[in-house]
Amino acid sequence: MEKLSPQQLATLHNHLIQTGSTDALIEELLDHLACDVEHYLWLGLPFDSALSTVLEQANIKAVRHLRETYQIELAMTDEQLEQASLDDIVFEFRNKAYGAYDLRRAYPINLRNAFIMTLSLYMMIMAMMDRLGHDQWSYLSLGGAVWLLGLCGVTFAVVSWYLQHIRQQQLYMR
Repeated sequence: MEKLSPQQLATLHNHLIQTGSTDALIEELLDHLACDVEHYLWLGLPFDSALSTVLEQANIKAVRHLRETYQIELAMTDEQLEQASLDDIVFEFRNKAYGAYDLRRAYPINLRNAFIMTLSLYMMIMAMMDRLGHDQWSYLSLGGAVWLLGLCGVTFAVVSWYLQHIRQQQLYMR
């Protein structure tokens, strides 16, 4: 797909300025218009025809509607901003639905689970090596206790991951 040149992007930017878009959402609106123009360029229209087609669709009323929609969906009120996490502040005025927001919010839990899983598997390998060095095995020995502790850690990490996965599926279903 053909990308727009800086001059072509400036033309779209000027159109948004002329329609009254001077807020923080101008980059999102510019992205929408640029994608539409690139689509028409891909279909074979020259830039001038693609631009006029998109600008007909992106009249003042349509741009204002887009801006109001983004403002409602993406901006936080003062009360929400006081209680917001760093992730919420970073993703204000950005599309939270495409996945990066969810990944960033789940990162601490995923990091914890990975650490527990790694440590637990290491403990289980050490216990298994201890078992291979001795003729008898007992869960009451140090090796057996380390094995059980590692098994509990692996179980905890797997169950935690599964429950997080189920919660995310329920959020997407809403």
